[in-house]
Amino acid sequence: MNIYHRNFTGIINYFLDNICPPFLRDCKYFIYPLMRLAYGREAKLLLEFKEKFPFMSDSEYAECYRRILNIPLHVKRKTDLNDACVEYILRRAGDITGKILDVGCGGCYVLNRIALANPNLECHGADSVPRTVPCAEGRTPIVVHKADIVDMPFPDHSFDMVICTHTLEHLRDPRKALNELIRIAKRRLIIVVPRQREYRYTIDFHVNFYPYMYSFKRFIGIENAVYLNIKGDFLCCIDFD
Repeated sequence: MNIYHRNFTGIINYFLDNICPPFLRDCKYFIYPLMRLAYGREAKLLLEFKEKFPFMSDSEYAECYRRILNIPLHVKRKTDLNDACVEYILRRAGDITGKILDVGCGGCYVLNRIALANPNLECHGADSVPRTVPCAEGRTPIVVHKADIVDMPFPDHSFDMVICTHTLEHLRDPRKALNELIRIAKRRLIIVVPRQREYRYTIDFHVNFYPYMYSFKRFIGIENAVYLNIKGDFLCCIDFD
């Protein structure tokens, strides 16, 4: 099994969050070797992150991410989603026509999968760096727009389907981001976050945590949405029509 695949790291995260005793989980001497294995020489950055985050500027926060971009965990993992979540998103994109947007799209793995299965969809991405990403099998390249998730540069109801996966857990103001995602979505919005408990040390740069389904539902706040627990991820699908 690929040790960088989300399905495998999900097993590790489950052990750390649910089986490992809290006194060990919050012990830096216990967690540091795992951070070192995942992040190499940047492990110290991760170890100090939770204490420093409240006082970081946006540029300092962005620098943390820049420093870890080339480590194997990020280079070799095509997506932060597990396979079951990807398949769910592909199924729900099957009845969509028009335009789709993936907010925090990264390398556009999910968008590529959607474009291959639905050649008539117009696929767009949103991220911190604007670019054009080649699409597989000669499909139209995916345009990635430069966008701030808390102030999206799109009119209301711009996209028939909006996806935002493994992004809200990183944000200073996830509530404002959620409101923006709802604003620009016309027919459907799918959100995925990791099911994760908050500890002093976590092997990521997450600052928002959703350990239980009720905590995720409380954050989303929409009663008639579909809420699923899919192999370590919480998924919410909201239909607007």
